[in-house]
Amino acid sequence: MKHVPEADQNPAPAARSGAHPASRPDPYIVDAVTCALDVLDAFQGAGELGLEDIRRATGLTKSRSFRLLHTLAARGYVEKSTDGARYRLGIRICERAAQVRRDLRRVALDVMRPLSQRFNESVNLGVLQGGEVLYLDILESSRPFRMAASVGSRMPVESTALGKVIAAHLPAEECAALPCSSPETFRRELQLARRRGYALDPEENEPGVSCIGAALLDPSGYPVGAISISGPTHRMSAQRREMAEALLDACDAAALRLGGDGERPSKQGHRQGSRYSSHNGAAPGAAGRRLHD
Repeated sequence: MKHVPEADQNPAPAARSGAHPASRPDPYIVDAVTCALDVLDAFQGAGELGLEDIRRATGLTKSRSFRLLHTLAARGYVEKSTDGARYRLGIRICERAAQVRRDLRRVALDVMRPLSQRFNESVNLGVLQGGEVLYLDILESSRPFRMAASVGSRMPVESTALGKVIAAHLPAEECAALPCSSPETFRRELQLARRRGYALDPEENEPGVSCIGAALLDPSGYPVGAISISGPTHRMSAQRREMAEALLDACDAAALRLGGDGERPSKQGHRQGSRYSSHNGAAPGAAGRRLHD
C-alpha cells in the first residue's frame, strides 16, 4: 500500500477555511504542526478559552482540538484553568517569546532605559512583521498613563510613528507593498520622516496620545526596527525637539552596537553626512538623519 503523507491526509487550515480549490498545498507543510499553531493563534486577544471556543476558531473537530490542547499542555504551552474546563497560554510561551529578536532587544533596551529615565514617558521597541508594527518591548512611564499597545500587540504602519519611520527607510518596492488606506497622505508622511530624521504620530493611533519615533538601522542602512517615545499630547508637544534629538542619539548609539559606525558629525541643528547606504534614494542612514521641524 502506498504511503500517503500526513499533509495529504488532512487539508491544511487554509483549505478548510475556503482556499481556492485550484491552489496546490505546500508539500513541506506539516498539517499537525499547522493545526497546533492554529490552536495557539486562537488565544490572540483572549484570556481563557473553552474547548468549544477553540473548535470554532480553528475549524478543527472537537476530538482533534482536545488532543492538541492536551499535547500543548503537557509541554507547557497552554495551561488548564482550576476547574479544568478552560485553557490559557502557558509560561513556556513567555520563555520562548523572550528569545525573539533577542540581540535587537538587548541592544535596544540599553538605549531605551536612559530615554525612559530622562523623560519618564513610555518608550517602545517595534519591528515590521506581516505588514504591521509588532511591539517587542515597552518601558512604561511611572506616571498614571498607559497606552493601548502592549508587548506582542500589532498596530497599523501608517498610523504609528514606529511604522512610518521604518517604512521611510525601506527599499521602495518593500514600502510600496505595505497596506495603506491613503497612499498620498502616507507618501507625504514618509517624505517628512526622511527630511526630519524621525516620524510623528499626533493622536492618529490613540486619542490624547502622541508619539515620536526613529529607526534602528543595520550597517547597510536597512531598518531592523524602531524606537518611539509615547505620552500625553501636551507633554510630548512641549518636549518634541528635545525628545527627537535624544531619540536620534539613542538610535545612533544602537547602530554602533548593531555593527554600524554611528557617526554623528554635527549637532548644529541638523544631521549631515553618513557612511550608510540608502535603500530608497532619500533616506540616509542613522548618522545622516537630519533633525528639522
